[in-house]
Amino acid sequence: MGVKRLVCRVILTLIMGASSSWAQNPIKHVVFIIKENRSFDHYFGTYPGANGATQGTLSTGQVIPLLHAPDATPHDVDHTWYGAIGAIDNGKMDGFDLIPLANVDGDMLAYSQLTQSDIPNYFAYAQHFVLADNAFSSLHGPTLPNHFYTIAATSGDVISTPTVRGADWSWGCDSSLSTMTVQQMDTSGNITNVFPCFDFETLADLLDAAGQSWRYYAPSYGHQGYQYSVYNNVRHIRYSNDWNYVVPDAQFVKDAAAGNLPAVSWLVTGNANEHPPHSTCLGENWTVKQINAIMKGPDWPSTAIFLVWDDFGGFYDHVPPPSVDFYGLGPRVPFLIISPYAIPGYISHTVYEFSSVLRFIEETFALPNLGARDVTANDTMDSFNFNQTPALPLLLPQRACPVVNNSVTFGQHLVGSTVTNTFDPLSQPLVILNSGGSTSLTIQSMQMSGDTSDFKISGCAGTTIPPQQSCQMTVNFLPTRPGPRSATITITDNAKTSPQIVTASGIGSLLSVPSVLLFTTWQKVGTSSSKSLTFTNKGTTNSISFNSVQLVGGDFNILSSSCQGALAPGASCTISIQFTPSAGGPRWGQLNITDDDPGSPHQIRVAGTGIAPTAVAAPAVTVTEQEMLKYQDDEGDDD
Repeated sequence: MGVKRLVCRVILTLIMGASSSWAQNPIKHVVFIIKENRSFDHYFGTYPGANGATQGTLSTGQVIPLLHAPDATPHDVDHTWYGAIGAIDNGKMDGFDLIPLANVDGDMLAYSQLTQSDIPNYFAYAQHFVLADNAFSSLHGPTLPNHFYTIAATSGDVISTPTVRGADWSWGCDSSLSTMTVQQMDTSGNITNVFPCFDFETLADLLDAAGQSWRYYAPSYGHQGYQYSVYNNVRHIRYSNDWNYVVPDAQFVKDAAAGNLPAVSWLVTGNANEHPPHSTCLGENWTVKQINAIMKGPDWPSTAIFLVWDDFGGFYDHVPPPSVDFYGLGPRVPFLIISPYAIPGYISHTVYEFSSVLRFIEETFALPNLGARDVTANDTMDSFNFNQTPALPLLLPQRACPVVNNSVTFGQHLVGSTVTNTFDPLSQPLVILNSGGSTSLTIQSMQMSGDTSDFKISGCAGTTIPPQQSCQMTVNFLPTRPGPRSATITITDNAKTSPQIVTASGIGSLLSVPSVLLFTTWQKVGTSSSKSLTFTNKGTTNSISFNSVQLVGGDFNILSSSCQGALAPGASCTISIQFTPSAGGPRWGQLNITDDDPGSPHQIRVAGTGIAPTAVAAPAVTVTEQEMLKYQDDEGDDD
């Protein structure tokens, strides 16, 4: 069917005499670079002329400006199947603040974005080549199933990443952990947990049959990033001679420089993949190095580069994704097309997804189609003009990356708080990055000024950090008085930008507020249970007056509340919340309280897990697990 359609298109093009004749397609090399976990508005929301946003809608209906995102985020944001569906909220795009990790300790990380000064080279590629502002992830969910679409135009019904991680970083057929599973969901919503080793047809099989060359460049076994080597999840590739075409990502620059690129290349990496909390600058530098190698090599005149990010990463995007089938599409992602024949400065408004790249490859190399997705996906041809004067290489410089983020922000915390465990929100990581190519970074001293009794720092002092490595220090906020508190951390080192100045801030509160209410027992859809929250005025002199209590999240409602009017010093009040899940899987809400305490407004996450009425066992992944492990990266890609 695919070949017949291809022949028809050639004939139609010749008959119509199209000005940018598809029949003259000069592309002989396609490079598909897949980075990690960013939405379109998060990266390109400020790009002139693109359909971007600089403000976002909360679950309350409030519209807020998108905050400036740090180079290295303090944590990840949930971007699971359920998180994406909740964020999309039936096309209203207002549920991003309810998904786990969206708003840790008041940071509103999900509602943040970068600007041109943060990612100048990505903006430069967009200005000189093609930026697609209507490109979506193929599945409304996380990395592994979306990576399947980049090789097969299907996820094989997989909707999750593996539930456990081995020391070998493997997510695939050769994982050393036989207990590793992923979730497969059928179109009725039934979930099966299976070992992540499958046998579906891939683009590599079509290329083999057509005698076309391919390589998948990825970190090797035992190295960070090997989990993204997705052909390892395909049994007949992993255990055949085709596995010889899966090679280390470090080899790509050499092959590009030598003019040794195959017809189709996929390229993924580890530490430089931009997966939060990794440095965006470090990731952009890595990308520039790969593309510079192509542009300086002999294959540039006949190459098309597709640079994409695999899923939205939990970050806000304002455009509702089209519904093409049960699995997608997911939220928009950044999507750049770089080629001598890419239309200069063009912003494509055509709907793309990862299967669009596969369709472009199939048409370029006269391959059949794989299935429903690549047959119906737009082929990206509107972004090319094969009759134009080929664009010259755009060689971009490596940038000096920030050594450390310039701020650490805490929300409101009870005066007299103490750190209780490693996941305590009173502790935040501060990563010191040595992005240099050859010189070690030595941390000579750390000093703190300001409200020094309210903040503590530990780690990294006196440490020498090798190139491309990092050291994680810890900042604790332990307020001694109510109201805004702040301190300045001065880090002296041997970098040219020394000293590094970091501002730490937080708010001391007198109202004892729980951070989360978990319904730890799964609840059958349509049935109800209730739990209560207690709030105490820890002050000794003044009452705290409540102004409003609001609960968002359709599966939760307030049964009763004694938190009204004035709460005397030392007194407590309670709010009872009912959970009635309307669907299976994790369900989220948020209790918003405003009062005259310095820490107002107070936000308490509410979470539970729904399960079908006929089910006899709990879901494989409950919201409790997600919440308790919220500071651990769901993809095992943490520093």
